[in-house]
Amino acid sequence: MRDLKAISLAVLLASPAAAQQDHSQHAARPSSAAIPAPQRPAASEWTRMPLLAPAMSRGGERNAATLRPVGIVASEVTVFAAEGPVERRRVVYSVGVEGAKIESAAPKIGNYHWVIARQDSAAEVRVASTAWYFSNPGQAPTGLLSQSRHELEILPDPLPREHGSYRESEKWRFQVRWRGQPLAGQPVTLETEFGSRSRFVTDAAGVATVLFPRDMPPPKEAQAGHGPRRAKFVLATERDADGKHYLTAFNYAYSPDPDRERSLAWGVAFGAIGMMAALPLLRRRTATADFSEKKNA
Repeated sequence: MRDLKAISLAVLLASPAAAQQDHSQHAARPSSAAIPAPQRPAASEWTRMPLLAPAMSRGGERNAATLRPVGIVASEVTVFAAEGPVERRRVVYSVGVEGAKIESAAPKIGNYHWVIARQDSAAEVRVASTAWYFSNPGQAPTGLLSQSRHELEILPDPLPREHGSYRESEKWRFQVRWRGQPLAGQPVTLETEFGSRSRFVTDAAGVATVLFPRDMPPPKEAQAGHGPRRAKFVLATERDADGKHYLTAFNYAYSPDPDRERSLAWGVAFGAIGMMAALPLLRRRTATADFSEKKNA
């Protein structure tokens, strides 16, 4: 009789209803170990610095773009414009699943817009910043970049002109400001997606003269004819003050050294000319060899 009761109990415990009841009891009492703690999103593969990375372009949107905060916890992105309606010169966009879809100040106003994401806590302030170029004409960003918006800032001085870009082997100026004032003797770190890392220090005017490394690999044949090449970089600076750690980064893209691209093109051209020049000689040697073989036979 006892064996019969034991078998009945085992069957009952193995039934779906019993399993569901047992699972629900455990679910109603979650342990602290089962609940993951909030974590900062992982940064990109090539840097731990905060970025505003462009999402995959779908085309067809001349006055809009989607930027995704990386390495920073931010629920919104703020866009500043140099001109346009007053209410459109500073616009806050919510960050969705794909990122924040930003727009130019007006349909016919373009040029550079300044974009910022900020993470603020009791111990740390992290700022990711970038410039986004809308192709319509617009006011130069000189005045836009002169305004202070955060405690620690790193700003291009200046940004590349229309259709221009940062390039390998070129020197560009970036100013670091602390609470609106130039910050002298401040270290600035440059990282590129190809693994280069350089350190610079600001001068008395708070300006760091940054030399872009010549680190881009040769173009692949599949890339030929598909527009200019671009590579990612980020400039960052850090400072501790008033019991808080401040980290500010500026990310953008740079292009290959045009001299290297021209040298590569000339090298390919001379190689092709050399092969064409050697072809008659090779044919003559082949014909001579064939004649000698027939004669010896």
